[in-house]
Amino acid sequence: MVFFLNTNIPDNKNLETSLTYIYGIGRKQSIKICKKLGFNPRLRFKDLNKQMLDSLIAYIEFHYIYGFNLKRLRKQNINFFIKMRSYRGTRHYFGYLVRGQRSKNKKIRRHF
Repeated sequence: MVFFLNTNIPDNKNLETSLTYIYGIGRKQSIKICKKLGFNPRLRFKDLNKQMLDSLIAYIEFHYIYGFNLKRLRKQNINFFIKMRSYRGTRHYFGYLVRGQRSKNKKIRRHF
């Protein structure tokens, strides 16, 4: 395990997979990062040298919001909706479904 950008990342996995352990970076973003920096996505994380790690850190910190900062930003947005007393905010406050999902099972419709 390597501690990288405040996240424990397994060093024996591919770079493409290991970047997804960082909160806020998914599979598509990790592929995009590897392509932009010119890294082989199949390269193991432990095989990166110091220069490659530094360029990876600089790129991610400049272009992405990740980790604790992303969690804090999402929490602030939810609290803003709650304070504003919008429909979404009240749904968040009471712990209900927010985006229009069904809250009950589908009714069985019988056609005779």
